[in-house]
Amino acid sequence: MKRLFVISSVMACLAAAAPASSLQEAMDMYAAGDPAGAAAAYSELAHGGNARAQFNLALMFYAGQGVPQNYSDAFVWAWRAKLQGVQQAEVLIGRVVDSISRDERTALVDVLSAELAPKIAQGDAKAMLAMSIIQSDLLPRPDLVQTYVWQSLSVVAGLDAAATLRDETFRGLSARDQVKAQTEARVAFDNWCETATVPQPACRVIR
Repeated sequence: MKRLFVISSVMACLAAAAPASSLQEAMDMYAAGDPAGAAAAYSELAHGGNARAQFNLALMFYAGQGVPQNYSDAFVWAWRAKLQGVQQAEVLIGRVVDSISRDERTALVDVLSAELAPKIAQGDAKAMLAMSIIQSDLLPRPDLVQTYVWQSLSVVAGLDAAATLRDETFRGLSARDQVKAQTEARVAFDNWCETATVPQPACRVIR
């Protein structure tokens, strides 16, 4: 519970601000009895990366309003919202997760990882923290070594608030896995420096 609170607090601070006018228009459509129009408006914003629209679209799929009721789609969009710091998404994920197969979860890991990859290459620390959450919370079998790796990289990239999460994850590992985690974090750091599309100051310190 403490870990969830820390993650939620960090990600909430990072959540992208929603363009109020666009979201308001979608909300007005819904209030006026046009759920399909609202869903379409949310979808356009959600595909553009708007966190609140992603969550609202997840709700539409969950309730089957304006779109066919589909828990898998609700799960996907709720996860996108969660990774951008929308705390309510965690509740919705909890309501539908039992309907999601292991294969669906694994497939979503691949999709979300691919979506985050360009941001990570640019040195986006928030995207790295999001990757750590995927490793710990979305994989059918949590990978805490990789959770540590991505939390560690997010701190290196400048997200100091993630240090608490990194240290907590590290303390929860066995002595053997602690060594493995630090070794893999160094390898991941080297790989990031090799593939970064934007020069990273940290890469000049160690390499």
